[in-house]
Amino acid sequence: MTQPEEHFERINPLWRSVFTGEVKKLQRGRAFFKFIAPLADVRCRICLAPFEGVAAPLARLMGRGPWHRNPHYCELCETMFRQQRGGAELDIATLFADVRGSTQLASSMRPTEFGALMQRFYLAATKVFRATDAVVDKMVGDEVIGLYFPGLTGDDYRRVAAQAALELLRVTGHGEGKTPWLSIGIGVHCGEAFVGSLGRAGDSYEFAVLGDTMNVGARLAAAAGPGEILFSESMATYADMSSEARTVELKGIAGPAQVRVARLE
Repeated sequence: MTQPEEHFERINPLWRSVFTGEVKKLQRGRAFFKFIAPLADVRCRICLAPFEGVAAPLARLMGRGPWHRNPHYCELCETMFRQQRGGAELDIATLFADVRGSTQLASSMRPTEFGALMQRFYLAATKVFRATDAVVDKMVGDEVIGLYFPGLTGDDYRRVAAQAALELLRVTGHGEGKTPWLSIGIGVHCGEAFVGSLGRAGDSYEFAVLGDTMNVGARLAAAAGPGEILFSESMATYADMSSEARTVELKGIAGPAQVRVARLE
């Protein structure tokens, strides 16, 4: 019987070259699609090809219509996944944002009303992520995840991730003595992660980012209070904003963690 490992090339140089910026084609393509379709809300999460609006037919002519197995990616990015399996270990920055009190919110609203509120949150987060050249990794339940790679965001990707966290607080109504229309907590972390394509030959497969960096980012968001951004020690240097030191316990991670906490004044 064929072992699963035989379907997985652990290290693939293409993934490193794409997400560290050595391959300029992807960067130029993202800039092109942002220029011709600046307002499109539904796009490929990798190349930003628009799936709706006046520019969508052009994207389809270029082979960048939605992939039928996973409409979050275009057909050409799917080809990259299929032809270039495996991945690479890269230094990235992660931004996790969780809705505070979502269970109570859901119980106090009609399901359709709660769905509309989450949709508003997803759209607001997507606009922030795209404006800061992040890859929108996931939007599941009450959580959104943005990933920042040097090859897509630029050499200052860590600082950009920190600024994106502040902007996400702004667009959800935090700061300036306001009552937010949705209370969120954010965790921002950076470090090495596996970036690549996972799945068995002939089956569905996904763009994936895995490792302890992702785990820590998620735990930081879970530990953040309403309207707070928790920056890990590795991110603190890049967070050019007023913050305070705090020691927190992160679920599933041994020992106390030292973090910096920022809010919108």
